[in-house]
Amino acid sequence: MKITTAMHGGNYNELAKQHGLTKEMILDFSANINPLGVPASLKQTITANLDKLVEYPEPDYLALRARIASFHQLDLANVIPGNGATELIFGIAKVTKAQKVLLLAPTFAEYERAFFDAEIIYAELTKETHFAAAETVLEMIKRETDLEAVCLCNPNNPTGQLISQQEMIQIAELCEERNIYLIIDEAFMDFLEGNETISMINYLGSFPHLAIIRAFTKFFAIPGLRLGYLLTKNDLLAEALLQMREPWSINTFADMAGQVLLDDTDYITQTYNWISAERDFLYQELSKFSELTVYRPSVNYIFFHLETPLDLRKELLLKGIFIRSCANYRGLTENYYRVAVKARCDNTKLIRALEVIFSGN
Repeated sequence: MKITTAMHGGNYNELAKQHGLTKEMILDFSANINPLGVPASLKQTITANLDKLVEYPEPDYLALRARIASFHQLDLANVIPGNGATELIFGIAKVTKAQKVLLLAPTFAEYERAFFDAEIIYAELTKETHFAAAETVLEMIKRETDLEAVCLCNPNNPTGQLISQQEMIQIAELCEERNIYLIIDEAFMDFLEGNETISMINYLGSFPHLAIIRAFTKFFAIPGLRLGYLLTKNDLLAEALLQMREPWSINTFADMAGQVLLDDTDYITQTYNWISAERDFLYQELSKFSELTVYRPSVNYIFFHLETPLDLRKELLLKGIFIRSCANYRGLTENYYRVAVKARCDNTKLIRALEVIFSGN
């Protein structure tokens, strides 16, 4: 059965109400947002430009596209901005009109919803291979005839596993040989310091069927603003995406955010310092529990399997902590969970709560 409704992390308000809790009483580990919060540079920019609300946004977003292009050393024509990465996923599905699409399972649900009219083929990932994707994807592309698009999340959500650049080049070469669109969602790639050795952005010129999606949402903690962008050197694809966009889909403050945040080197450095310490801390602490099988993380969330019969999300919610159940991901069961990496004090609260739960108290 295809996924037709959106279900994501961060939707904890309703569940909290069911247990007599308010949103403010919940420590949310379900949404993978940078705990440093909205950068001060953006707050200052918005505050100084509140009067801009009486003006329509710039329709072609030329300054925004030029800043993103400069950051990635691309041309303005290679950048298509969007109202978050999700708008671009749905947009490229409409433009390519792909009728047979390869997706990972498990992975982010919006790809399946975007390609709803297509025949979906799944590269099923397993715990036996630690949810590694590259080998399975290559086998599926070789085996399945008439594939028109391959859509991959790298790092994958919710497993956090990476397809290396070398492996992705092999996938891209095979897709190019067969005229298959390769769409790579790199929404979490910014959390990897030195990610140019993993990202495929520097290979856009080598693969005309390649499109890469990035987002400001997670790294810069602005899910409420909705800003993402797609990169491609396929002129026909880029032009089609620009032509089909609804006017003013990006609001004025999101437009400003994209121009300001890429220059906020202090915030970027602070983020790398935070994640390098806290990701390792939380992974090591979670791995100490015999009740959990924890998969080594690559970015700002950790995926694990509960080895004992227990509704862990419910037990933690009773202690004021909300985590992401992965039961609604294709190929996963109710014993799989994902937690965001947060600040040390919050991560410690999660560990202490798990100690109490697993001790039976």
